[in-house]
Amino acid sequence: MTKNILVPYDFTTFADKAFEKAVEIGRKFNSKITLLTIIGSDIDTSGMSLSRAEEVQDETEKQAEENLNKIKQSTQNMDISVKIIHNPSTIDGILYFADQNNIDLIVLGSHGRSGFKKLILGSVASAIVTRAVCPVLTVKSLK
Repeated sequence: MTKNILVPYDFTTFADKAFEKAVEIGRKFNSKITLLTIIGSDIDTSGMSLSRAEEVQDETEKQAEENLNKIKQSTQNMDISVKIIHNPSTIDGILYFADQNNIDLIVLGSHGRSGFKKLILGSVASAIVTRAVCPVLTVKSLK
């Protein structure tokens, strides 16, 4: 049974599509959905003082929480929570959260890269599919 669905959310159209699919599945199974944003590796604090780096982290977290709550409010009558964690690795952050929170299904957007682009750019979706202990559904955004 799919009681707990995790949607890693990076504020892209790919994440929007994944969230739409998670809501569709969640409605069918009366599931709880968690929107998760990882803060860490995408913030460049090099050259900043420690206090300024902390301010930037706090500002980023506050903005992410506001944006996630707007998304949450757009879906009525569903059990949706918002989580923000700090981890220098997006992949490790997602996998750790899923493991620690009894996630039954991870639904995430995929850019759909393959071949050389995937090799050069890497793939969060590919790593999650490979390493997650629960089922993973990847959702591509059709152009």
